[in-house]
Amino acid sequence: MIILRIAGGIRQHFGMRVTEWIMTAALFGWSAVLAADPSTFSSARSFTVIASYGSEATWANICLFAGLLRLGALTVNGTFRQFRFSPHLRAGASIASCVFWGQIALGVLMAWLTVGGAGGDGVIAYSTFMAIEMWNLFRAWADVGAGHRRH
Repeated sequence: MIILRIAGGIRQHFGMRVTEWIMTAALFGWSAVLAADPSTFSSARSFTVIASYGSEATWANICLFAGLLRLGALTVNGTFRQFRFSPHLRAGASIASCVFWGQIALGVLMAWLTVGGAGGDGVIAYSTFMAIEMWNLFRAWADVGAGHRRH
């Protein structure tokens, strides 16, 4: 019964949260790639700078944590109305993701400006991910405000 309730809650809010689900998948994807290939950063000049921030394992764990936080928040979102903190969890996951994608974008930008052969196309891609997360953060905080007005 609980599985049906969770599935119904996810289905009911999926359209409004689709960008959060997509970015959750991106976090899990990045985590899996970094965990599976510890030479990811050394194989591309674009990652020279972010490699100095932390190892692939560190970044993989950050992505995994942020992805799990968001997955939990999206799972309870609207499914358990008595738990009114899912927008707060969604906002927290968006903040963590903004920082993550922002650091990746900044690292790739710095590598592009300072390391020969590093591509600038990653700056656009990762900045776009960060912009999507900023939108997700805005939506989550709007839901926090709406919840406060209801209570």
